Amino acid sequence: MAPQTPQDPRLVIAAAALCVYAIFKRYEPSKPLPALLLLVGVPSALTKMLRSHFASALGAAGATFAMYWALLVVFVLAYRVSPVHPLARYPGPLACKLSKLWLMYLTGSSGKTYVYIDRLHQVYGDVVRIGPNELSIRHKDACSAVLGSKGLPRGPYYDPREHDAGVSLDGIRDLALHAVRRRPWTRSMNSASMKYYEDLIRNTVADLVSGLKERADRPLDLTEWMGYYGLDFMGRMAFTYDYNMLKEGRDTQGLHEMIEKSVLDLRWISHIPWSIPYLKLLPGASKNWDDMKASGTKVAHHRASMASSRPDLFHHLMDEEGREPVKPQLEVVAVDGALAIIAGADTVATTLTHFWAFMLRHPECFARLRKEVDAVCAQGGDIDFFAQAGMPYLNACLNETLRLLPPVLAGLQRRVERGTGGKMVGPYFVPEETQVSLVAYAVQRDPAAFSPLPRTFWPDRWLAQEHYTLPSGDIVSADEVHTRREAFMAFSQGQMVCAGRNVALAEMRAAVCALVLQFDVEVAEEGVLRSWEDEVQECFVSKLGRLPVKLALRA
Repeated sequence: MAPQTPQDPRLVIAAAALCVYAIFKRYEPSKPLPALLLLVGVPSALTKMLRSHFASALGAAGATFAMYWALLVVFVLAYRVSPVHPLARYPGPLACKLSKLWLMYLTGSSGKTYVYIDRLHQVYGDVVRIGPNELSIRHKDACSAVLGSKGLPRGPYYDPREHDAGVSLDGIRDLALHAVRRRPWTRSMNSASMKYYEDLIRNTVADLVSGLKERADRPLDLTEWMGYYGLDFMGRMAFTYDYNMLKEGRDTQGLHEMIEKSVLDLRWISHIPWSIPYLKLLPGASKNWDDMKASGTKVAHHRASMASSRPDLFHHLMDEEGREPVKPQLEVVAVDGALAIIAGADTVATTLTHFWAFMLRHPECFARLRKEVDAVCAQGGDIDFFAQAGMPYLNACLNETLRLLPPVLAGLQRRVERGTGGKMVGPYFVPEETQVSLVAYAVQRDPAAFSPLPRTFWPDRWLAQEHYTLPSGDIVSADEVHTRREAFMAFSQGQMVCAGRNVALAEMRAAVCALVLQFDVEVAEEGVLRSWEDEVQECFVSKLGRLPVKLALRA
C-alpha cells in the first residue's frame, strides 16, 4: 500500500522548518556539512515527498525551498524581536536586534562602527543591544566585571584568528589555555629581556631621528614615519629582523600594505565568524591573511636559522631555554610573532600619530610638554627610561591620547558561556550565551568615568592636583574632576591585558622625547587637523589618514 501524503504540504514544510530552526537555535551548527544537510538536504527530501502535490518537479522544488527558507528566516527574526528573547529588555536599533549583518555592513563600508555604538550609548544609555545576542556596555563598573581577574572569556569575534597550526594567542577563548600559552610572553618581559629591548629602542629612535633630520625643512607624512618606527622596532624585538624602513625612508617590503589588507578582511569577518568555514572553500578568499602569515613564517625561519641566544620574543616563544614540557611548533610561533608585529607595531604607530595630531591641535600642551622634556632629558644624552616613566605631563598626554583615540577601536568582546547561570555586569544581568562588548571609544568618553570635558583633549585630568584649570580658564576643585582609571582599557585589563604594555609605553615615551628635543613640528596642511578623526577607521586595529608636517631642527 502506497504511503499517504498530507493534504496540505505547507503544514509539512512548516513543521520541518520549525524543527530545523530549533536545531540551529540549540546547537548552532556552523560546519558546512551539517549546515548544508539542514538547509539543503531537508528541503530536497521534502520536495521528493511532496512531488505529487505540484504540477512539475521544478515547481515542487521552487515552492518547497522558497517556503522552507522563508519560514526559517521568519522564525529567526520573530524570536529575536519577541518579548521572550533573553535580551528583550535591553534597548537598541531594530537592525541590530535582527542581525549582526548590520554592524558588519557598517564596519566594512565606513569603518565607523565605534562612532555608531558611541552614539547609541548617548541615545539609549549605558547598555545597548548591538546584536541578536550581544550587548555593548559602558557602565563605570563594566571593565572590572568583564575584563578583570574574574571576568569573562573571549567571544566569537576572535574566531578569525584561527589558523592551520592552531590558534594565535589573540584568538584563544579558553582562559585556562590562554594562561598556559601566555607564559612565554610573560617571560619575554623579564628584566633581562627588558634591558635588551631598551637597547633596541635606543637604536630605533636613533634611526628615526637620523631619517627625519635628512628630511628636515620639507613636508613628510608623520603617519608613515611613525609606522616605520613601529615596524622596525617590532621586527627587531620579535625576530631580530631588520625591515630597514627608517634607514631607507620607505616600506621596502610592502609590509604595511600587506598588514592593512589582511586586517581589512578581519574587520568585517569578525562580526560573522560563522562564515569562516565557507570562506575557506572559496579559492583566494584568504589570500591577504595567507600573505601575512607567509611573511611571519619567513622572518621566523630567518630567526630560527640564526641559532641566537638573544632574548628577543622568538627566544621565549620557541622556548629556547627548555622551560615548557612540550616544544612549541615553529608554525605557531610564526603566527604569534606576526601577531606581535601587527598588534605591537600598529598600536604604537597609531598612538604616536594621534599624539602628534593632538599636539599640533593644542600648541599650549606642546609648549608645556617641551618644558618638561627639556628639564628632564639632556640634549644629546642617553635615553633614561626610568626618568621618562616618571614624567607626569608626558604620561598624562599619552594617557589622554589613548583615552580619546585608543588604537583598538573595536569592542573587546567577551561571552557569558552556557551553564554559568549568567553574569552581573554592574547593575545589569547578562544571560547565558550572550556576548558582551566594551567599546573603548565609548567607555573612555563616558561622563560618569571621565569628567569634566569627557570628549576634550585635556591631559591635566591625569595629574594629581588640588585645583585644575580648564581649557576655558575656569578653575575647579579636585572633587569636581573624575578620572576613573579602572575604566581605562587602552591595553585591556585582567588576564588578557596586553603583555607588551611596558615595552610599548617605553617605546612611545622615547620617541616623543627625542622628537620634542630635536625638532620644531609644524603642520603642513591645516585642513588635515580639522578632519583628523573623520579619517580614522576601525579595521581590527586602526587605519589613519595622512599627517603632513614640516620638521625644523631646533636651534
